[in-house]
Amino acid sequence: MKIGYACIPLTIDARTNRRLTLKNFSEKMLLEVLEQNLIDLREILENNEKNNIKLFRISSDIVPLGSHSINEVTWYKYFQNELNEIGEYIKKCGMRVSMHPGQYTVLNAEKEDIVVRAIKDLEYHAKFLDCLGVDGGNKIILHIGGGYGDKALAMNRFIENFKRLSPSVKNRLVIENDDRTFNIVDLLFVSGEINIPVIFDNLHHKCNHESEMPIKEIMNRVAKTWKEEDGNPKVHYSQQDSRKHVGAHSNTIIVKEFLEYFEQVKEFNIDIMLEVKDKDISAIKCNLIVSNMNKQLKHVITEKQWAKYKYLLMERNYKHYKACSRLVRENCNLQEFYEYTDEIMNFDVEDGSFINTAEHVWGYVKNNASNKEQMHFKKLIIDLEHKDKVKVYLKKLCDKYNVEYMLSSYYFYY
Repeated sequence: MKIGYACIPLTIDARTNRRLTLKNFSEKMLLEVLEQNLIDLREILENNEKNNIKLFRISSDIVPLGSHSINEVTWYKYFQNELNEIGEYIKKCGMRVSMHPGQYTVLNAEKEDIVVRAIKDLEYHAKFLDCLGVDGGNKIILHIGGGYGDKALAMNRFIENFKRLSPSVKNRLVIENDDRTFNIVDLLFVSGEINIPVIFDNLHHKCNHESEMPIKEIMNRVAKTWKEEDGNPKVHYSQQDSRKHVGAHSNTIIVKEFLEYFEQVKEFNIDIMLEVKDKDISAIKCNLIVSNMNKQLKHVITEKQWAKYKYLLMERNYKHYKACSRLVRENCNLQEFYEYTDEIMNFDVEDGSFINTAEHVWGYVKNNASNKEQMHFKKLIIDLEHKDKVKVYLKKLCDKYNVEYMLSSYYFYY
């Protein structure tokens, strides 16, 4: 089983979604931006490997304006060696990657020009994955599209337009249930007509379903849409943000809820793509919690995770910090640790505790900080309406003075 995340990690300063505007487009600019995106993709994959994250979604923007008519640059020829090296690294590490075109890639649109653009976009995604040299188990995920007042007709348009795709796209394309229109039953019907795999999204299913089919029955039917050459069945997993609109992804994955889901689906030998705001942090958490770790190592790992979370608990209230510190000292296991931190992370940050924690973190840099930096920190700490500015500044100083302990913590990312 592989557990991963989408596009942009939080724990390192690397991203693959640098863009170009049409106004600024030129071959030179495209190649410069793409080069940096590829450098960062390699860095992200290496960091994922270090954290045992074997599943990753590559940003659709990795090639700026990749499928736009303005882009006639044969970028794959310029970076043939780099793309090959990245692909070899993916294969050597036993990773699996995917791509997910955005909401404007609508294969079942009523207007032909929109369909043509969708086809071109899908071909671009397939071209990128083909250039990596990865096999058909590395997928392109797509929603069916719009309902246009007649779901049956809309599904039929998708089926017909699928036939217009190249063999490469057909080989990689998988379809996902959405949160408004096409539910898992619709997807299974379309899959049966064109013989492509289905990705089951649990949160979309909660938002949009027509039957109370148990998860195990859904997964049994979904798993049968995946052939051996498609790789393991892949699902999308997310949790509802209780403070936002229905369908909004949570800030982090709550371990207790995740394990309840995991117990229902693990028999299907699936790979799980987490769709969550804290990205690789939750991926690290979920990978650790389901791994078969040596019991002797469990407490060592718990202590390392405590070092990453401790200041997040402190800024909510010092008593939570003390309580969790006691749990770790008493040799709690990793699951107990995560269940406690998950509960506390859901609490609001208290003003007094925020100041106290920021001053603790300031202690790591204050001996090196200039008078100007000291004055700026004191000015920021007074303005509690903009707590994020305090953290941004503290991270800047920790970067400047190479405070590795704080830079490896999660304090700056929440």
